[in-house]
Amino acid sequence: MAIDEAILDEHIEGGMPPTLRVYQWDPPALSLGYNQSIVHDVDVAKCQEAGVEVVRRITGGGAVLHAQELTYSIVSAVNNGIPESVAGSYRFLSQGLIASYKILGLEVELKPGRNKTRSAACFSLTTLADLTHRGRKLAGSAQARRRNALLQHGSLPIQSHADILFSVLKFSSEASRQKTRLLYNKRMFVLNEVIGRDIDMQELKDDLRKGFTQALGIRFYDDGLTAAEIRRSQALAAEKYGTDAWNHRK
Repeated sequence: MAIDEAILDEHIEGGMPPTLRVYQWDPPALSLGYNQSIVHDVDVAKCQEAGVEVVRRITGGGAVLHAQELTYSIVSAVNNGIPESVAGSYRFLSQGLIASYKILGLEVELKPGRNKTRSAACFSLTTLADLTHRGRKLAGSAQARRRNALLQHGSLPIQSHADILFSVLKFSSEASRQKTRLLYNKRMFVLNEVIGRDIDMQELKDDLRKGFTQALGIRFYDDGLTAAEIRRSQALAAEKYGTDAWNHRK
């Protein structure tokens, strides 16, 4: 999370071009949305028992369990062809994701929705950025805006870890937990389930890149973090993302 914010800040200051970053988490982690309450939504002791770390994002949305999945982040100023409105930018960037899934053989669509019930789990919610396959959510995204730029986070689940997710989230009652779990199962797909085979991680990364190239006409080049991004991310990790003041704030 510190790296993504560092890339955003460096881009705003003119030090980096628009960036697509893909990564995985080790150990597994639960990332919370910017405005989410860890006190009301997360059982920190259960997270520790399960070996799941907890971190807060600067992007919105609900809790996401990062285990067997691919996370992407996009950083860009809105003057790079991305619409200024939140809904418009989701529609624009979703074209790359839709094309990526098509390469994998899946027809998905952007289908914004509205929630009728509250849930701490991101994939139990419907948002402006939902990508669905046969009416079930396959990927979710969330944004943060800073000056003239945006950071968009997204999670592409490969295998379900609902047992762990629903064991570390808090609910008002066990009945509420089970009700939300059923809703979660009805609303979401994971890649291995819908494709019917174990997805290769490198294949997914390559297809994500190809999809954005095809849909948006973007030419990518591979690069590592700059020295400035490393310094900034290390400072953010120490002073922000590694602290209870940030992660456990109400």
